[in-house]
Amino acid sequence: MKHIYDYRPEIVAFYSGAAVMIFELLGSRVVWPYIWNSLFVWTSLIAIILWALSLWYYYGWKVSDRKADLESISFILLLSSMSIFLLIMSKDFFLILVSSLVSDIRFSSSILALILFAPTSFLLWMLSPIVTKMRLIDMQTSWWVVGKIWSIGTVWSIIGTLAAGFILIPLLWVSTLLVLLSLSLVLLSILCNHKKLLLLQWIITSSLILLLVNSYIQANMLEWNNVYIYDSPYSHIQVSERVEKLNWRTVRDLYIDNVTHAWMYSDSNELVYEYTKHYHLFDVFLPEAKNMLMLWWAAYSFPKSFLETYDDKTLDVVEIDSDLTEIARKYFRLKDNPNLSIYHQDARVFLNNTDKTYDAILWDAFGSYFSIPYQLTTKEVVQRKYDLLSENWIVILNLVSSMQWNKAKFLQAEYKTYSEIFPEVFIIPVRTQNTHESQNIMLVAAKNKDTLNMLTDNNEYQQYLSNIQKIELLDETATLTDDYAPVDSLISELNK
Repeated sequence: MKHIYDYRPEIVAFYSGAAVMIFELLGSRVVWPYIWNSLFVWTSLIAIILWALSLWYYYGWKVSDRKADLESISFILLLSSMSIFLLIMSKDFFLILVSSLVSDIRFSSSILALILFAPTSFLLWMLSPIVTKMRLIDMQTSWWVVGKIWSIGTVWSIIGTLAAGFILIPLLWVSTLLVLLSLSLVLLSILCNHKKLLLLQWIITSSLILLLVNSYIQANMLEWNNVYIYDSPYSHIQVSERVEKLNWRTVRDLYIDNVTHAWMYSDSNELVYEYTKHYHLFDVFLPEAKNMLMLWWAAYSFPKSFLETYDDKTLDVVEIDSDLTEIARKYFRLKDNPNLSIYHQDARVFLNNTDKTYDAILWDAFGSYFSIPYQLTTKEVVQRKYDLLSENWIVILNLVSSMQWNKAKFLQAEYKTYSEIFPEVFIIPVRTQNTHESQNIMLVAAKNKDTLNMLTDNNEYQQYLSNIQKIELLDETATLTDDYAPVDSLISELNK
């Protein structure tokens, strides 16, 4: 009867398939906060993983022809563990350096993927051919050996993908998962061979254990300093507390993937960001509006302001991440209210399936400062918003753009997309003194083409209304559709 030690090569081959997929998913969470663009991040990661795979086709079999044994496997596992260890220690340096020096997101994401993730991916891919060569007895049985190892390895890759996406990333910090992945590889290296490499193996093991202990201590120190960190299925979330030096009031900040998404006074629900105050313009345009829909609002700052301002209006909020809602309840004083309904669902799915009608739709769905889910920008979803609105009502959405044409391609495209559905479309720049810099720009689309003519003077919002502008569209401006929506490329022009 065979002992489990006799199956060590197969264990390595199967686990490496899971490890490389877990590593790829963790890579997206490492790079995303600094690059702010999921399409380019995933494109770069997939390209680098495939590049590592192509090198493996050549070098993996070349190495296996020279020496295919447990000692070689143990050495490669140790190198893989060390590679992840170096990634953990150096990632912040490279992420900050590359993202600051290389403005083009496509190049910066590719460079980061190459530096941070290519070495480990290449090493992990090398393990399967060595195991295959070890188990090959003769050419007549090669189909069985190769088929068994590679098919089961693929199954374990699927298991690793599902485990990382559904369980591990929502449960643990990304940095902790990287340490655990590195630790599992070095322990597997010890299992395969612990004679010549024992000292180095235990040095790496001890270092990784110290990293885990340090991570635990840091987590507790952060909470002692009123900093709270969470990893949800959608993002890395941080809540911190500080004192605003201008007025010495305590402020709580909400960071999502290292980007500030909200900060609010801990003793008041007053709106801080200027653009958030612009959402109250719906009451200027249509004071008789009663039933509003808001798509995405992380810290619920405007919903709280809405509930305090209007006791005769209702608001439905669609937020995909239920963890953000719980964080808003815990740290940002979100309370249950009969006029507030919360739906934890993708905004596009909600719009497609709801049978409710609304007097106004407010939108602020950002993955980062510049990244917007493309499925919420297209003509099809604009048409759906139009259909869900009561007669003569409006949509108000927040965009980030420059007013310069070469940096405002997404603004132009979105403006044109709304103009093809709504008879009245205009923008309200929040900051108009500098047209070169990126700023919040409110886009307003109305069913009533006479909306602007119906405006009356309002002392509180008169400054906002004085900034109303129309955009003269150029011929080359594209309409965004589900079939063609290069949102990531258009928004990337802001960084150039």
